[in-house]
Amino acid sequence: MKILSFIPLSESQQREIRELSNNITLEVVSPQKATKRDLTEVDAIYGWSNRLEDHAVANGHLKWIQTIRAGVDALPLDDLRKEDIVVTSGSGANAINIAEQTLAYMLMFVRKLHLSMRDQDNDLWKLDEPYDEVFGKTVVMIGAGNIGSMLGKYCKALGMKTIGIRRTAKPTENMDEMMSMDQLNEAVAKGDFIVNILPDTKETEHIFNKAVFEKMNPNGIYINIGRGKTTSTPDLIEALETKQIAGAALDVFEPEPLPADNPLWDMENVIVTPHNAGRSPHYEERAFKIFKKNLKSLLENGEVVENIVDLKRGY
Repeated sequence: MKILSFIPLSESQQREIRELSNNITLEVVSPQKATKRDLTEVDAIYGWSNRLEDHAVANGHLKWIQTIRAGVDALPLDDLRKEDIVVTSGSGANAINIAEQTLAYMLMFVRKLHLSMRDQDNDLWKLDEPYDEVFGKTVVMIGAGNIGSMLGKYCKALGMKTIGIRRTAKPTENMDEMMSMDQLNEAVAKGDFIVNILPDTKETEHIFNKAVFEKMNPNGIYINIGRGKTTSTPDLIEALETKQIAGAALDVFEPEPLPADNPLWDMENVIVTPHNAGRSPHYEERAFKIFKKNLKSLLENGEVVENIVDLKRGY
């Protein structure tokens, strides 16, 4: 089996992969320097490079791609499906850091830390009443997978109620209640914090729009750590300006970077971060464990087992 890794691997990691089988040939190549020749007779790819997607899909040997990211919207999913190429994602590798950042947003809003930072910039000693607590609050997580489950664990530890939403309302760890996507309007009305963890698909594009914001609690906070395209930015701005919702914490946008003249930058009730929730010094280590587990299963059982992407649905 020939494996091409676009992800830098340490010597010990490369050794771990080669020790799984005597039949493994592993090459580690920078995505910027990789060529068509590097893809010759490759059976599996760790990571991805849009520069070479045409050659990768059509190389005649490729059977499996393990991405390092949770989202797979950058891949040519329709072409991969036609060629019967299996894709597995890095979902879960960033669950801890994204959950921590999301919790930080919540704590900033209830303790008014976002306002204190602005006051500090203006040398103001000011009490931004009223202050609150997350204890007893309800958080609704739309797209309650690995990140939602981890966030649910943190929230429950702080005395919050957790509601998860998935395509089907199947039981999910650390959720007090589960609802389905067709109950979105009903669910957002229940939350003090609405956390969008949705992937970018045709079905999710602008799913958070004027109609949904109108169903939210006027004291509710909207948090998006999923994908920018899932939210109608004009509708969100209108909801914030008209106080249909109390505030928003946003790590993803449409487009990115967020243009300097966008009103969201100057709104006191908005926290803007530069798509950094997924960053962590431990991310690549956790993603590698998923890759190794899938490779080991493929060698022993002929199939991968973790984070298999439904190429029709896009997640």
